Amino acid sequence: MSSAESLPDFALWDGALRQAGQTLPCLVLDRARFVANLALARSRAHPGTGLRVVAKSLAALPMLDLAVQQLGAVGVMTFSSAMLHSLLQERPALDHLMGKPLPVGAAAEVLTQQAKAPDQVIWLLDTVVRAQQYAELAQFCGIRLRVAIELDVGLHRGGVEPAAFAALLTQIQQMPQLQLEGVMGYEPHLDKLPAPLRKRSIAAVEQALRGAAELLKQRGITGPQGAAPLVNTGGSLTFDRYGPAQGVSEVSLGSVLVKPQGFCRPATRGFLPAMFIATPILKYRANNPLPGLDGLNPLLTWRRRANLAIYGGYWKASPVYPHGYGYSGIFGRSSNQEVWSGPQLAASPVDHFAFLHPSQSEAVIPEFGEILVLTEGQITETWPALSPRH
Repeated sequence: MSSAESLPDFALWDGALRQAGQTLPCLVLDRARFVANLALARSRAHPGTGLRVVAKSLAALPMLDLAVQQLGAVGVMTFSSAMLHSLLQERPALDHLMGKPLPVGAAAEVLTQQAKAPDQVIWLLDTVVRAQQYAELAQFCGIRLRVAIELDVGLHRGGVEPAAFAALLTQIQQMPQLQLEGVMGYEPHLDKLPAPLRKRSIAAVEQALRGAAELLKQRGITGPQGAAPLVNTGGSLTFDRYGPAQGVSEVSLGSVLVKPQGFCRPATRGFLPAMFIATPILKYRANNPLPGLDGLNPLLTWRRRANLAIYGGYWKASPVYPHGYGYSGIFGRSSNQEVWSGPQLAASPVDHFAFLHPSQSEAVIPEFGEILVLTEGQITETWPALSPRH
């Protein structure tokens, strides 16, 4: 849950939105909080460790630009062919590491349409079958493809297990169409495991990463621009754990930079929630009768619970303002005019804004299609979202 002390002054945000003439539900980013999170992330990263920004979590081009610039990032981690198309078109010098293996047909479409793709994209491979598919694609196109191996460091969502890594490495090295640059091993389970299991799992992850790094060096594998082999790991909850001591060359992060509700955990202490949904309040009833029990209302005045109805609803988010309000257990969820319940207010909030804290950023940004940027108490910019397609 969002702690009250980490939340912004929503009365100020309400005034800024109304001054800007906003009348519909929208997504708002506090630029100062976002920049402060970027500085904190930079300060927590291990020296000698590259930072890679997860594009889907900050899916608006100006937002991504600011993150890459302020972090001095080595590039982005990209998860969809649609976003890859957009970014290769708009930022042709940006380096991409794919965050999941794409079907070879999707990769072929990108290579056909984006001339910079062979130079700027590191494709992720998880099996020898997929490696063969990509090698055949590279041969068909008359090019060499940059690739990395997805390493299963304990999450067990796919990728090659450490015991089978050497064999897959050998097979890929025998495919001259592929230029192997390293590995990617994601480990979001670590932060969520109970303490008795976490210590052993952390040790297993570090052993897998260190072992992969050593084997890559033994096989003469080099990373981008001839540097040390690529060993990418981490995420928003763990990026500050890794560095050269674990054989890690770079870490990825994204969501923590806006800190949705799902990332309000001890590991992200110090980061500030920076992005919220704002929506007009349509109705307010200070002492609302319960449906079907109107006659009992005089007996229930002691509850002093009020209801308000917002414009829209059913978002991946939780109410945070007006303070003390939450989803109504009587009216249920609604995407039309969702009812919240809470304490009676001193004045009607109708035509003011209510605010919700998104549970994640990657689904919410494309849903709203744009982000209003709040700077020093005013809405100063509108950032369009990147493609919501896959």
